[in-house]
Amino acid sequence: MQNEVRSVIILSKSSKMVEFIKAAMPQDRFSPVRILSSANDARRTLLNTNVDIVIIHTPLTDEFGTKFAQDISQEYATAVIVKPELLEKVSYKLEPYGVVTLPSTLYKSVFYQTLTLLSSSVVKMNKLKADSKKLRGKLHEVKTITRAKALLIAERNMTEEQAHRYIEKAAMDSGKKKIDIARAVIRDITGEE
Repeated sequence: MQNEVRSVIILSKSSKMVEFIKAAMPQDRFSPVRILSSANDARRTLLNTNVDIVIIHTPLTDEFGTKFAQDISQEYATAVIVKPELLEKVSYKLEPYGVVTLPSTLYKSVFYQTLTLLSSSVVKMNKLKADSKKLRGKLHEVKTITRAKALLIAERNMTEEQAHRYIEKAAMDSGKKKIDIARAVIRDITGEE
């Protein structure tokens, strides 16, 4: 759901910018909001904390912030705020990573629209992560079944068709999934757990 509450990290060494950003965030939609000033602090926090959105106001205390934005862009909806004279250069650098770049002279309404966009991208990112996990599981299943068939062919002198049929029939007869039968075949033939 797009109206879920999103957790946020704000990275900025400027208390004035932090207050501006927090004022644009309705607490009923963005909570908790963690305030940090360095990329290193953010890296440590991201290891142990569930975060949806990261907002970086450059420069940070330990680096400019664009490299950090690139590093985290695949996992978190990310926005970078820069001086207006750097906007085009930084935008060009971060656009391929899907990072939103904003000028530090932005209006509260524009920033709120950006937050809405970032919140929407969290929904899409979460769906893509779930789909990717599902596909990795399916790929692992196919590899395991293929390996079991190869072992049946090599060790039990079955044809590919016989190996395929053996796994399917054993799954139907036992009421188990083909992956479970494949694992049992691998365990029986190789002794692997």
